This record gives sequence, structure tokens and C-alpha cells, in this order.
Amino acid sequence: MDKTLQIIDWNISYMNDWEKKMDFLFSKVHNDYCIILQEVGPWVAQCIKEKYSKEKSFVYSLDFRRPSKYDSGARRLGVMLVFSKSIEVLESGVIERSIFPDRTIWAKIVYDNKKIKILGLHSITGCSYLRAKSIQYDTFTEFIDEYKPDIIGMDANEPNVDSYDIDKMTFYDRNGTGAKIFFKKVKELEMYDAYVVANNITTCKDGKCLMVSHNVRRRGAVRYDFLFVNKNSLIIECDYNYEDAIMTGSDHALIEAYIKI
Repeated sequence: MDKTLQIIDWNISYMNDWEKKMDFLFSKVHNDYCIILQEVGPWVAQCIKEKYSKEKSFVYSLDFRRPSKYDSGARRLGVMLVFSKSIEVLESGVIERSIFPDRTIWAKIVYDNKKIKILGLHSITGCSYLRAKSIQYDTFTEFIDEYKPDIIGMDANEPNVDSYDIDKMTFYDRNGTGAKIFFKKVKELEMYDAYVVANNITTCKDGKCLMVSHNVRRRGAVRYDFLFVNKNSLIIECDYNYEDAIMTGSDHALIEAYIKI
């Protein structure tokens, strides 16, 4: 009988008390889990490894792409994967061709005698980086087309208009078409929006996000955080925990899903 794997995706935010966030996070994990975290600075990553190392393994993007002394703060926030002891990590790395490889992390793992490919992503905002965001998305698309991930957890900083159907989403086109092409590639690879599938969502109100994962100044509630799972997995449950996550000091919802591979 296939085992159930817990998947968590969370942009923990570089601000505020990291211990409060981690205590909240690890209070939610169960036996077998894969955690994808964004906005993890080097010092916080080291503290997490030291304090929560029991029966866990870690893969961290800034271990592959170390910041230089001239890098800005934006280049010092990485993506981290945390795995339960029941998971073996075979191989890991970052998307080398990305203009921000530090905002990417991938791992090939073995769980329940099955090989699984995990991918964690964090898009730049586009507000300060203009067309760089679209170029970053182009490298994401190139990578997933070749890598064929089984699970993607990401802070997308997209879309402009949310939908249960990727073809009905709209994106911030002032920065190029990279995000639109990426999301369409996700659909082409038959990866499913875990929240949409788990909750059997087939309609949405025009202009309204399906679930709040973040609040943008002068924009309001948006769903920028996603879990995508390939067609061969059974998505049992998926939800966004916004209020509790915000109380810890993050500014993003924690996504929690349960799947059978």
C-alpha cells in the first residue's frame, strides 16, 4: 500500500523571529514529509540545521551558490528543502542557468522505494528587476521541460488574476511573457495545482484569488504561492494556512498537502 507524503511550502520571510516560525512549522509535520522554504538567509539556515537536525536532512541553495561580499541582501536569501529521515536524497543542486540560481533548489529523492524529483522556486518580484523576472521564468521553463519534476513548490509572485485553470490566469505582461510560458509548461507537463484538485474547485469569481497566500501593498489579497504535483500522484488534501503563518511573523501562507506517489 502506498504511503502518504506530507508536502509543505512556505515563504518564511527574512523578517522577524525565525525560531517562532520554525517551532510553528515543525509542530505541523508528521512522519514522512518534504518541506520547501523560501527566503532563508545563511545564518537562519545554519541555525535551523543545528537546532532541528534530529532525524532530518537539509538541502540549501546557498550551499551551491554562495553569496559574494558584494551581493545585495536579495542575493542572500535562499531556498531550502527539509526531508524526514524516511527520505533518502540521491542528488541535489540549483538551476545553474538561472540569473538567480540562489532562488532555486532541486533534489532527487527516494521515498517508499520510489524516485521523486522535487523543485523549489522563488521568483523575483518584478517591481525592482523589470524584465529580469521574465528572463528568470524562462530559465525555470527550460529546466522543468528537461528535469520533469514530480513536485514544485514556489513563491511565484504571480499571477495578476488567479484561476482554477492556468489557461484563464493572466500575468504581469509589462515584464515580458516568461511567467505565462512557465505556467503553461506546468500544465503541458500534466502537473496539477494541488489546492484546486484537492478541493475540487471548478469555478472562481472574476478578479478574486482562490485562496489568500499573501497581501500586496495597494493591491490586497493574492495567491502567489503554489504547489504543483504530477498526474501520477493522488492529491488527498491541500490547504493554505494564512492566519497562523502570519502570526509567526511571516507574510505568506503556509501550504500543506498530503499526497500518494
